[in-house]
Amino acid sequence: MNFRLPNKSTLFTNINRDNDERGQILSIVDFPVKNVSIIESKAKTFRSNHYHHIDFHFMYLLEGEIDYFFKSLGSNQINYLKIKEKETIFTPANEIHCCYFPVFTSMVVSSGFPRDKETYEKDTERVDFINNSNIDEMLKKYGSK
Repeated sequence: MNFRLPNKSTLFTNINRDNDERGQILSIVDFPVKNVSIIESKAKTFRSNHYHHIDFHFMYLLEGEIDYFFKSLGSNQINYLKIKEKETIFTPANEIHCCYFPVFTSMVVSSGFPRDKETYEKDTERVDFINNSNIDEMLKKYGSK
């Protein structure tokens, strides 16, 4: 496989493999991964506020939405994407990212590394990026409520 992952958070196009009278087959991740998890998040909560040294992940939204903030290490340039149901966002290594869930959200997350606590913690650096004290300001400046 000669597919290269991007070095910036990117919305991925899902691949419609088949569609007939029975329904459809949609590929959301077409890259080797070591873990697939279903993560549910309550409304008005945060996840992430970290970056990974080596790992990456794909997040496919089953239900809900994400206000997704990200920036390169050492950069002050904050980027924003509104992730909606049936969309896939890719997050590379060495990129600070934060997910804010304005509504209940359920997603499938596929990671390059196993998701056991020891492996995850060794590769993850936590940062204070987006939180309750600045989310309204960040949404006003970069996104939408």
